[in-house]
Amino acid sequence: MRRREVSPVRATATPSYAAFGLTVRSDLDLPELPRRDGSAGEQADVTITVGEIGRPEGARADEGTIEYVGPDEYYLTFEVVDVAVRDGREIVVAPKGDVPNEVLRHVVLGPAFNHLLHQRGHFVLHASVVDVEGSAVAFLGESGQGKTTTAMAFLLDGYRVLSDDVATIAFGDDGAAVRGGYPAIKLDPAVVDRFDVPVGEPRGISDARERHFHPLPYEQPSEPVRLERVYVLEDGKRFEVAGFSPEMRMMKLIENTYTAGLLSDDATAVSNFGQCAKLAAAVDVKRLRRPRNLGGLPRLVERVIGDLEDTC
Repeated sequence: MRRREVSPVRATATPSYAAFGLTVRSDLDLPELPRRDGSAGEQADVTITVGEIGRPEGARADEGTIEYVGPDEYYLTFEVVDVAVRDGREIVVAPKGDVPNEVLRHVVLGPAFNHLLHQRGHFVLHASVVDVEGSAVAFLGESGQGKTTTAMAFLLDGYRVLSDDVATIAFGDDGAAVRGGYPAIKLDPAVVDRFDVPVGEPRGISDARERHFHPLPYEQPSEPVRLERVYVLEDGKRFEVAGFSPEMRMMKLIENTYTAGLLSDDATAVSNFGQCAKLAAAVDVKRLRRPRNLGGLPRLVERVIGDLEDTC
């Protein structure tokens, strides 16, 4: 997809944040994002407001559905909130009753913002990404496959987490690169305590959430980090790294594209296929099988680092 030129919008004197290289004005408090200085009249790239949303004609009422209204609008409906994502620059949140702020933030900073990035022309993958010696390494996998846990394993071993659960890919003369995501990782406090994970205390939390955004102990890089390798996480009885056929490599990337559920739209499907092909040509994609055992996390890191050293 060619990067869309999206005009900034003028926002009121609401708090200003930074995310994925964008300025964000939000009615919601977003403690997970770094604050940025700005005047009340400054133009923002993205605005987040709380208000009513008219349900698109013919939209389903099923919870957890995402409606493709058109190339410039998505309609998301969940148990406690509806969200409209418009034109790559606006997110409107409509809570269904008295909803804790943290619950709304998880929706906004998760599916809502990820679809907004797609509208702006970003290539978005379901992945957690770490920085290994100045290069990005991404871990793909379906929900519950352990992307965040894998990123935590690297954090415990002294590596930096670039992005948790979502990766935005940029292409340039030097190949593919990953933009730094939110400076936070979503973890269960019990896991943080058990492993003494080097993160900060979550802010504005609610008992309605089991996992919270824990601040990372550093700022994210301002420039994209070159992507060295992509691993697709799978369950296995032992640690194993193996390559894919070219066809399967493409399939795995397509399956883990954030907008995979919208591929019935021809334009989205064509753009998605082209970006996956470009990434598959630029970066090696491998299968990473491992036991689902928290005690094996150090071995997981060791196996990945060994593979990188052997093949880079």
